[in-house]
Amino acid sequence: MRTVTLTETPEADFFEGDDGAYYTPLLGVEGRCRWCSLWGHQDDLYHRQVLFTARTALVCGRHVRRDDDWRGGA
Repeated sequence: MRTVTLTETPEADFFEGDDGAYYTPLLGVEGRCRWCSLWGHQDDLYHRQVLFTARTALVCGRHVRRDDDWRGGA
């Protein structure tokens, strides 16, 4: 399973992934993860965007690890 580590940026709720894309957490959104087809209401959902391109996707929290995540390896 593909996993991305996110680091904070100066903007609130805007994270940079170690894959070069940027991620924004979405609240109250229902949709399928592009990477595993899990519904977003079952896990956190993030909007993934590669800047200056039209490439966007919804990615669930199973594929995202944040540096400030107190859960450790979850």
